[in-house]
Amino acid sequence: MSPVPRDRGVLIGAMGLEDDARVDFARLRAQRRAKVFAGMETHHVDALMLGAVGNVRYVSGARTLGRFGVLPFAPLAVVVAETARVHVLSTWDEGVPPEIGRDQLYGMSWNPVKLMEALAAIPGLRQARRVGTDGLTPTIAGLLSQLVTTAELVDAGPVMAAARRIKTPDEITCLEVASAIAEAALTALDEALAPGITERELLGVYYEHVSRLGVPYPPSESVCFATPTRGPVRYRHLVSDRPVGQGELVVLAPGALYAGYEAGLARTRPVGESVPPDAGKLASRCARGMDALLAACRAGNTGADLYRAWQDAGNREAPLPLAHGLGLGAEPPLIGLGRGSRATLEEGMILCVQSWVAEEGVGGCLERATVLVEDRGSSTLTRYERLK
Repeated sequence: MSPVPRDRGVLIGAMGLEDDARVDFARLRAQRRAKVFAGMETHHVDALMLGAVGNVRYVSGARTLGRFGVLPFAPLAVVVAETARVHVLSTWDEGVPPEIGRDQLYGMSWNPVKLMEALAAIPGLRQARRVGTDGLTPTIAGLLSQLVTTAELVDAGPVMAAARRIKTPDEITCLEVASAIAEAALTALDEALAPGITERELLGVYYEHVSRLGVPYPPSESVCFATPTRGPVRYRHLVSDRPVGQGELVVLAPGALYAGYEAGLARTRPVGESVPPDAGKLASRCARGMDALLAACRAGNTGADLYRAWQDAGNREAPLPLAHGLGLGAEPPLIGLGRGSRATLEEGMILCVQSWVAEEGVGGCLERATVLVEDRGSSTLTRYERLK
């Protein structure tokens, strides 16, 4: 099976490399910073100290090193309203955009006192009365109050969520490119799928293909899994070493990054020539659920409308979100799992929308799409054939 031809002029070749052929990145960064400074003024926040990777990327545009594992909070970027400047934790300027000068970099140190001394030297930070953070630890909180600022520490979430919620045209282009990369990866997975291949080998096909496109580390290892035809069917995130069997339904769900922006899609494919007798019915249920959710993704609707659409399509509560925001990784709102019924959809939001249905004795079926919310409906940035 091949993907539906794209018609938005997004190039496939070497699209993982960030350059100005598709997006004016200087304009993109300037627009993002302007939204952040406007939000700081609205919420009466004088400075931001940010540690979340998505927030740091949003305010600075600096490329960050890929890391695996959980680390304690540290201020990786500082935004000061008085000077209208962004400061970045870095000892070199590689990957730092040109509008952030070397005097706006502060060095890394394993000694937290040294880090606080570097922060204290940032112009305007000591004078701040309200400082927003997106994380904190008792140690950092104590050192900040002693060495850096006596300001009131507040949640940076409202400022950053408001700035990131509605995507600019340049951001949407980045998401379109990421969508095209994900579609190309799905084609590679489709072509490699055959009885006897293991889930881990399919994951390797995915890694190899996106790396050929120049894409950095993928957003997730939740790329593929086979659903059993016997016993309970559960949604899985991690691959196993088991080979996929003849007639099994396999979920293929690649994601991709471009300039930090994440998009993805999912389709479910039967393995081999034989298809479970009720696989068509299961696929139809999945498609009906997806169509109902997409129809509900319009500006002005709420999460409750998505819940209602899902239930009206004949489905019970899903074990994964019906939709969540997308941009520089997963973003609010989260709709599903009993949450997000009051979240309001707005024109220009990007959502990951997904429909998962399962039936014992048949398997499971997943559809996922990256969706742009518009005034009178929605449009999908990812398009691909369904299981028939």
